[in-house]
Amino acid sequence: MMENEELSVIVWCWSDSQTNATQLRAVNVATGEEVHLNSGSFLLRISIDAKASVTRCFIRHLASGGEAYIQGGPKLRTFVEACLLHGGTQEY
Repeated sequence: MMENEELSVIVWCWSDSQTNATQLRAVNVATGEEVHLNSGSFLLRISIDAKASVTRCFIRHLASGGEAYIQGGPKLRTFVEACLLHGGTQEY
């Protein structure tokens, strides 16, 4: 992998009421090509440290057990709730 490599992806997701499923499409911004994602299930755990005003995310790929930790600013949880979860207000 090259140093400072960046991948930008636009992700569309929508609910399909006929199948009662959420559909997802991802496209590479630089090439316009569809990004093919592996099938999988993930656990996303978001925690807030009130004393440090830091939000931390833990992500686990359920099939493989692979894990990652992400640390973000105070708006991360609000962003996830507003923009990713059904019924969110989309205000952050």
